[in-house]
Amino acid sequence: MYIFLIDTTFSTVSIIVAMLTGVINRMGPGLLMGYYLLTTTTVSEFIAAMEKMRLPKQITIPLSVMFRFFPTIKEESSSINDAMRMRGISFGKSKGSLLALMEYRLVPLFISCVKIGEELSCSALTRGLGSPVKRTNICEIGFSFRDLIYLTLTAVIFMLLIITKRT
Repeated sequence: MYIFLIDTTFSTVSIIVAMLTGVINRMGPGLLMGYYLLTTTTVSEFIAAMEKMRLPKQITIPLSVMFRFFPTIKEESSSINDAMRMRGISFGKSKGSLLALMEYRLVPLFISCVKIGEELSCSALTRGLGSPVKRTNICEIGFSFRDLIYLTLTAVIFMLLIITKRT
């Protein structure tokens, strides 16, 4: 799809633009959907939806831990950046190499990722996610009329795309 840019112009900039456009075009929708899911859905709603779909607990528990993992890592990364800034270590001002600056930020982040992952797993198991007894949920999960409208609209658009591709 983006090959026409590379065929007509052989500049490095046009090739980079074509590659970035292709990557954004392919990965952008999935990343945006993941961001929307993480920002609008609580862990309880997510677990209730997974149980309603009858997914096994071997899938539900790791996904619920990951669901809480990403916002926690974002907060931890911000704290590490603030701590490095307080010590006077930054990308713009420091005379150290880029590799050392990345080490100052990535090593503490990796260590805290492991620790946070273990804590979240223990928290999920403590809340009873691993028990064989069926859990009760306060969250009401199901399709509403609005969901039906969105599903119908998406199906119509999809069918129009298929019809226009054939002609």
